[in-house]
Amino acid sequence: MNDITLKHCSPLPLTPQSVISLYMHKLKLNIFKKLYKSLKTPWKPLNWIILGYLIGLENKYIDIKAKQTVDTAIEGYMADYYDEDVYEAVVEECEDGNGYTIGYFPSKNDEKV
Repeated sequence: MNDITLKHCSPLPLTPQSVISLYMHKLKLNIFKKLYKSLKTPWKPLNWIILGYLIGLENKYIDIKAKQTVDTAIEGYMADYYDEDVYEAVVEECEDGNGYTIGYFPSKNDEKV
């Protein structure tokens, strides 16, 4: 059989440790890198478990912060540029029964949405 070799563009020799590091996920944020360094133990299997949990937490943290930032920016934009009152839409069936009309008819007693 033909030996299948892993090709890589690194000038370093291909060792089992370098193969693992090629496919290992890395932490993106410095906060989580510092946390991993503080939790690191001399036992490598435990380090892999800690790293896996931190990668999962970091991804959730990034998603939450991104959503929070976008929501805050949208709220600020809406407050700056849309000062109009929004009323609930009224949906009524046409008198001839062939469709519906959709619109809003603001009056003083209508509640704002």
